Amino acid sequence: MATSLLESYEQQYSTVTADITFHVGQIACHHGAEKQSHVRQAEKLFDEASELLEQMELEVKEQDPRERQKYSTRVKSYKTELLKLQKDMKKAKLGIDANRDELLGDDTHDSEDQRARLLDNTERLDRTSRRLDHGYRAAVETEQIGAQIMEDLHGQRQTIQKSRNRLEEMNTTLGKSSRVLSGMMRRIIQNRILLIGIGLLLVIVISVAIYFTVRRHS
Repeated sequence: MATSLLESYEQQYSTVTADITFHVGQIACHHGAEKQSHVRQAEKLFDEASELLEQMELEVKEQDPRERQKYSTRVKSYKTELLKLQKDMKKAKLGIDANRDELLGDDTHDSEDQRARLLDNTERLDRTSRRLDHGYRAAVETEQIGAQIMEDLHGQRQTIQKSRNRLEEMNTTLGKSSRVLSGMMRRIIQNRILLIGIGLLLVIVISVAIYFTVRRHS
């Protein structure tokens, strides 16, 4: 299973490197926007090829020792091939003909090395600029997220404060209602006591009246 997966990676790598070779050849033949288009396509393919090599290296580690040695050698040759293609692309971007370079030998190496170093420095500056731009965008996004969180927290605080105010108002209303109910209960008790007192007084009066009435007739 691992061997078949490695073979699949190798086929993909072969296709990708063939596409890289095509675009590198086109870079040297074109200028302006069309040249930049081939450069971008080649850079994407280089990234894809590097990822495939990483996957192959992981799969090689899963092989038995005999197969591992064989595939390790292949991966190393693929890496060497990819490095050569990267150098060819740099030369193509500088407008250097690789065949002419091989024919002329060391005569053009100094100037070409200077141009290659200049290109390397330019690419390094471009990468640094992209990283800084990415970092700036990330910082701005983080700041916006932080501001949104603070705004949400402020809104939640206001909601909690409003709820607390409503609870206080309810407590105040309940306190007033409790005092009103307490007053009503006191009046009810007082009225009952008064009624009982009046009832007792009537009973006494009636009893006294009956007593004197009976005594007078006797």
